[in-house]
This record gives sequence, structure tokens and C-alpha cells, in this order.
Amino acid sequence: MTYDVCYIGIYPISKPYHGGQRRVRALVDALIDSGIRVDYIPIFSGVSYPEYDEKEREFAFGRDLHTALFSDGRKLDLHAYSIFDAEPSYKNSLLARINRCSPKVIIFEQPWHSALLSDLRESGLEDVKIVYSSQNVESQLMPSLHDRKAAEKLERDLVEAADLVLACTRRDADIYVKWGARKVCVFGNGHIRRHASESLLRSWRHELRYQKIAIFTGSAHPPNAEGFFRMFLPAPGCIPPEAKLVVVGGVCDLITSSPLYSTNRAIFAETTLLIGRQEEDALNALFGLAEVVVLPVTSGGGSNLKTAEALLSLKPVVGTSKSFSGFEDYATLPGVNISDDPAEFKQHIRDILLFGANSERDFDDVRNLTWDTILRAYPSTIKSLVSG
Repeated sequence: MTYDVCYIGIYPISKPYHGGQRRVRALVDALIDSGIRVDYIPIFSGVSYPEYDEKEREFAFGRDLHTALFSDGRKLDLHAYSIFDAEPSYKNSLLARINRCSPKVIIFEQPWHSALLSDLRESGLEDVKIVYSSQNVESQLMPSLHDRKAAEKLERDLVEAADLVLACTRRDADIYVKWGARKVCVFGNGHIRRHASESLLRSWRHELRYQKIAIFTGSAHPPNAEGFFRMFLPAPGCIPPEAKLVVVGGVCDLITSSPLYSTNRAIFAETTLLIGRQEEDALNALFGLAEVVVLPVTSGGGSNLKTAEALLSLKPVVGTSKSFSGFEDYATLPGVNISDDPAEFKQHIRDILLFGANSERDFDDVRNLTWDTILRAYPSTIKSLVSG
């Protein structure tokens, strides 16, 4: 079967959990719903992403290769191309699959497989249009100068080769323009509106022992844990005895593995529930029951899906200025409290949990944050390349 678009991904999206997966799923769904034929091809570690469907299985590598690739300090994202050196059959199979698709457009999600550009040209796909779909300026997030230089080279290679670069924020887009991008379009992060059935709400009320809750969701992305500790230590005294801070997602693993958690374990045990990854139904209920959504983001790049999720919940929000990167137009809405001072941040949460608050925000204020609205022009943008 031929496809209009081959979409080279870095994780499965059949069951998305973290923000990156959710964004890619929204992008792919928008294309397919518009009638564009898309072959989504994720290249990923089955150890890191054990949940995937049959269509995503072909380039999922197992524990032995995962260990061999990354036991010497290499990183799963920056050194993802190492899979092709360690297992040449992966590259041959990938190129064969792409050639069978005869795509008009190839989309690279993030820059980690830009080394494939030369292989695509050599395999007869030199006329295919290239799209670089960016979530951050990744080089700016790297901890060492060496890694920053390596990541920037991958990014610049894709920006130079791309007929189109997709950015999450205007700030990121400006950087790509400086790097020589031919065309840049900004499609920010959004989310769905969450709804929970009354029976599900009753079940979770009982599970939570009828306590008031503040909710923080985050993936196993280091800035999520860094922000959590930065804003809630030395003591999360903002949580009164009849309430809990509920933390959801992969960030729980980062929190519990940190020495900062170990040394404050007793305090966190009294104030915090770390419940790890949850299914969509559970998230719907938790957001429905939350008194306040907290966004303790103090570092990182791009923009955060969880900010769109928080705003669309119509619940009071306590965030940092960093958490509203890309959402600056929404920072002054009713029910939005922004502070970069940990004491003030915690006081906002405490006041809401103790005295209650009505966000006084309605859906019309935030309807432009739904994926349907944000990605309205995305399919036509890609169609212009398919037909060009």
C-alpha cells in the first residue's frame, strides 16, 4: 500500500501516556481524519515503552539491545541513531518499508533520526518533501556542552533539509528561522476536555477517602521532578490535614528515586499521594474531583501540554511563569495564579484547599486550546506538500 506521509516517530502512540506521545497522536489523527494516508513508524525501546500495538512492533527493540546501546552512558534520545550501527538490519528494514510506501512527505518527529537523511537520498527518495516536527529546541535542554553541540548539529541538519519546520512556540520558531529554516509554522500544544461519569467520580471519592485534592501530572521528564522539589520543599506545608497533593504519571518514579524524597519521606507521606501512571478514565475522575491543578514547572523548553490540560479543566490553576511558556495570553484569566516564589506558590494552593475558589473561567475563554482548534490548519499545511 502506498501512503502520502511516512511519519518517523520515537515512541508508540497507540496508548499515549506522556505529553510527547499525546501531541504526536493528535498530529497523526488530524492528518488521518483529513483523508491523508499516514504510515506511522516508531523506532523505540520496548523496555522504555512496553505498551504498543501490532502495527508499532516492527522497530521496537528489546532489552539486550537496549542495554548494549545505553549501558555506557549514551542517551536514549541523543544517541538513538546508534540502533542502526548496532543492528544494521533495522536501517535496511526501515528504508525498505519507507520505499514501499512511496511517500510524498516524510515527517521526522524530533531530531534524533536526522542521520537517516543521507540514507533516504541514497535510496532513491531524494525528491521527497521533509518535515521536521519539533517539540523543543532540544539542544538547549542538554546538561553538558558536549551533548548540546551534538544535539544542535542534529537539529540544524534537519532544519537545513526540511521543506517545513513545525514549532511549538514562537520563541522556538524564531530560533529555527535564525538557523536558516525555509518555512516555519507554529502549532502549539493543546489538550482534550476531560469528562468523568458520576459513577467514576463516586469510586475515586471513596478511593481518596473524601479528601480534597490538588493534582499535579507529569511524565518522567527530569524538569518535572526538579520543579516539584523546587516549589514544594523544604516542606509542602500548603497541604492541610484534610487534603492531599495527588501526583500522577512517570514523574512519580523520578521523585521517589531522589535523595530529596528519601530525606523528606515522612512529610511527603502525610501530604502527598504518588499514584504513578493512570488510565484516561482515572485522569478524568481526578481532574473532576480536584480543587486546584498545580504546575510546578521551573525549567525545560517548549510548552507544556499539562498547562492546556489545566486551563481546559476550568479548575483554579497555580503555576509558575515557566509553566505558561507558550500560554502567555491565558496567564491573566480568572482562577489562574502564577508565582515563581515557592512560599507564595504554596500559599495559593493552601488558600484554595482551605477556603475554596471558583475559577470563574468558562469554556469560551479556553476553547482555542483544544486540539481540534489548534491543529485546524495543520492538515492543509501538510497537504500542500503532498500535492506540491
